Amino acid sequence: MMNIKSTDSGLCIDNFKAYGLREDKYGVAVIVNDEICDVAAVFTKSSIKGAHIHVDEKKIPGGLQAIIVNSGNANAYVKDDVTDAEAMCDMAAKELGLKSENVGVASTGITGKKLKLHKIQELTLQVSSKLINSSEGSMKAAEAIMTTDSKPKQLCFEYEGIKIGAIGKGSGMVSPNLATMLCFLTTNADLGRKELQHALEKSTEDSFNMLEIDGDLSPNDTVLLLSNKKKPCSIDYFQVLLDHTTKEMAKLMAKDGEGATKFLEVEVIGAKTKNDAKTASKAIVSSSLVKTAFYGENPNWGRIVAALAAVLDIKLEKIDIVFESGDLRAHILKAGEVSNLEKARLILKKKEIKIIIGLNNGKEEAIAWGCDLTEEYVRINACYN
Repeated sequence: MMNIKSTDSGLCIDNFKAYGLREDKYGVAVIVNDEICDVAAVFTKSSIKGAHIHVDEKKIPGGLQAIIVNSGNANAYVKDDVTDAEAMCDMAAKELGLKSENVGVASTGITGKKLKLHKIQELTLQVSSKLINSSEGSMKAAEAIMTTDSKPKQLCFEYEGIKIGAIGKGSGMVSPNLATMLCFLTTNADLGRKELQHALEKSTEDSFNMLEIDGDLSPNDTVLLLSNKKKPCSIDYFQVLLDHTTKEMAKLMAKDGEGATKFLEVEVIGAKTKNDAKTASKAIVSSSLVKTAFYGENPNWGRIVAALAAVLDIKLEKIDIVFESGDLRAHILKAGEVSNLEKARLILKKKEIKIIIGLNNGKEEAIAWGCDLTEEYVRINACYN
């Protein structure tokens, strides 16, 4: 069992610096290192990608020394959006004394509106003068990239000298492949770029791609991993630490879903194949009927079975359903037979709920994360502009 240690460094491990500021609806964050870092990346699977992705894809093979991120505007579905993304890189490069080719970029916010470059330039000038190697700098960067998030998201973990720091944003327009989210990770792991890329892709499959808020896919989803290559390490140890970090970040995003009152973790066990387990867990956590039932604290297990039956060939007499929260545990369905639902009603009043589905058809398992669906979610998105 790995003894993974949590620290408060956030992104600012070793010689990484960060900072961020907000003004009105716009925010700008900058992350920088003393040297050019190896980079791994995973992007949205949307057929139309935000401008920053096109820019980053060209730069990543040569390495990145800094990233500039703006919130308030996704810089997507707009004429000249790639030109504006490149202009952001130029701004940061000028203020930091770097080559623009080694500056990455990311944007998040409303789509279809022209980026206010003058506002980003003003904030970039201020942020560049405040960059610091501290938890505060990382947290300021996390705050600057928020959109409908209710709280900043920052993590840092260490094992045997291997460090991974992270900030992220994601609250709505979140669906697997990735989610509507940005996540920036820093590490000191001395691994090759191909090893880093393989590890990130593998990690994303079981973390961000198992995250579901509302079923909508964003054009801007981005995960960037920068390594300063200071610590020789085992790829196996690094993978475990990276998996832990990305899963914890995915959970933070699920807990902060737009308008959410419940955090839901769905574990499917006893599946015939790994794909069946993943498909089933995502189907349950993404079902609007399941999500609204949990919001209403209604133990309507039929909605869970319906979500399962829509994606897998199942037999009711083989299905087990268990609800858990803290020390409370209720067997809702056992071999297709309904149990007493009174304890289930108590569990549904809790803020964090685990749903365990036993398919009893094999040995594979998977976990997905999400939240309930509320009137507040509708209000937030009806007024988002």
